[in-house]
Amino acid sequence: MSSIEDDTRGGFNTFLSDQKDEEGTATVTLFDFNTSVECVYRGRALETAPELTHDTFTPGGRTALHDAISVAITDTVDLLSEIHADERPDNVIVVVLTDGKENASETPQERVREQVEKRREEFDWEFLFIGANQDAALTASKMGMNQNKSLDMAHSGEGAQAAYESTSERISEVRRTGETSGYDEQDRQRQEDTDGN
Repeated sequence: MSSIEDDTRGGFNTFLSDQKDEEGTATVTLFDFNTSVECVYRGRALETAPELTHDTFTPGGRTALHDAISVAITDTVDLLSEIHADERPDNVIVVVLTDGKENASETPQERVREQVEKRREEFDWEFLFIGANQDAALTASKMGMNQNKSLDMAHSGEGAQAAYESTSERISEVRRTGETSGYDEQDRQRQEDTDGN
């Protein structure tokens, strides 16, 4: 992510701003991962969720993708268990954005797949996967995610910004209707139209 660091930060911050304009309430948990996985913040009300800065997002290291997804799922389950059943959110959406292939995790891919499938099938969680420098649909499907809810991201600033724009639209769709059909041809065309391809 180093080469698209500023655009990644800017895209995320625009995403937060866009979601604050939507009706309803939402909370945000943010994990940063490279060789290790770090929780940047947990269960923050959307209105108070901090933007990314140079201090809170500096890319580097390898790609512990499986560890990151596993930790995020486990932590979200724990967070939900701390909330009274009547106050739990209607929808849970896990968004994964990576510019590298898995190369540093201790968590096996099969364990991630089991976690993802359980949450999708039994609890209707949504998973969106955005990946650069790989076949995002293939990577997503190996981890139990729906291929239609994956997006190949051009490894460029424009690609990152377009990915966040598309993802914000998908999140808004879930918040309004309770589900998303995933990324569409317009989202994929945005990636094709960036300077990265």
